[in-house]
Amino acid sequence: MKRTLIYTILYLMLPFSLLANNKTDSLKSATKIVADQNSSIPGLTSDRFNRPVISWVQALSENRFQFCYAISPDNGKTFTEPVIVTPSTSISPHAENAPKLLFKPSGEIIAVWGVTETSLKQGMIALQEEHAAHQSGKIIEAKKSKYAGQIYYSQSFDEGASWTTARPLVNDPAGFDQRYFDIALNKQGEAVIIWLDNRKESTKEGSALYIATTHQREGFQQQHKIAETTCQCCRTKLHIDQKQQIHVVYRAILQDSIRDMVHQVSMDGGKNFSTPKRIHEDNWVVRACPHTGPTMTTNKEGLHFAWYSAAPAKASYYVQSTDNGGHFSEYAALSELARHPQMAALGNGEIALVWDEVSRSGPSPTTGITIEWKSADGKTTSRQSLTNPEEMASYPVLIPLEEGCMVAYQVKTAAGQRIGWQIHKK
Repeated sequence: MKRTLIYTILYLMLPFSLLANNKTDSLKSATKIVADQNSSIPGLTSDRFNRPVISWVQALSENRFQFCYAISPDNGKTFTEPVIVTPSTSISPHAENAPKLLFKPSGEIIAVWGVTETSLKQGMIALQEEHAAHQSGKIIEAKKSKYAGQIYYSQSFDEGASWTTARPLVNDPAGFDQRYFDIALNKQGEAVIIWLDNRKESTKEGSALYIATTHQREGFQQQHKIAETTCQCCRTKLHIDQKQQIHVVYRAILQDSIRDMVHQVSMDGGKNFSTPKRIHEDNWVVRACPHTGPTMTTNKEGLHFAWYSAAPAKASYYVQSTDNGGHFSEYAALSELARHPQMAALGNGEIALVWDEVSRSGPSPTTGITIEWKSADGKTTSRQSLTNPEEMASYPVLIPLEEGCMVAYQVKTAAGQRIGWQIHKK
């Protein structure tokens, strides 16, 4: 028993010098696989040394999961052995409410993930015992609803070797539902987070949008509401531009039934935000949850947005703004099959945009990843497929590299579901 425990501890503390098994896993494309375990929900970010970091949710059993990540020491050619965020066994996997990592210049790493009442019961017994001590006996649990959730986070101050006890983002007893978050780094080296929250003044359907910022090692502080009412089940987008303006994009509920994307910007570090403004008047009337969110980036030409809507027709769309959200261009459809768009501005100002597409041309539906390149002013210059139909690839994410970009996604292999990636240059 002692020997098993020692081996387990040594495994969790494996150094970054041990490289992961970066293989194609019999796939007939450029896709490389980052880990051998059954995994889903890819994420991409950079560490404080600007090295690419890929993250995912690994299945431990049918109902238990954990958050993992790996760092590339060679600009995306290979990745280290996985690092496990050990307190994350409460995680509730949801591709739209994806877990995220943020690496502060101070060396601190913050891992954030969503939980539900079910995932807390299945994977949080030990965590609740620790949390009870941390909170002097008070345990904050999600409201007993299958739709309610919470956001938990943990910090590491030793390059991921150990992690603090996971704690909820919100400790207010009135706050029983927090989901669909996004995080970014500000110029002070602190983490900024936005999320959807049940705490709102309006009696109308929907959620409120909240924001908070970390303070040194003390975690997220100064939580306050910045908007209501929002669609309560769509991913949000947070973007901090080179001028340190904080942009938020989310699906709002307008006139009780219209669910369109809106943009707000703060020029004072998140204390105050502009009035919400629609990036396009889709006028999508839907009495249900679309479960899709927006993406956004900025370059010298202005703001760039992409999103999915079923109005005026089912498709993913693109617009831009050259006056910081005062006005928006005419929309352009990316593809009527495009879902889950993600975009990033590269060092030369060009824009890389990826999405997944469902094809029904064969005997059964397949999904694949498409990449589109745009000039700095938003004009499409090229487009191509990155995966084969049999890979059943979905939920792509991307980050810029010194040349081109890295794209990661869920992919189906002969051995099961994995996280794949590839480097793409125009």
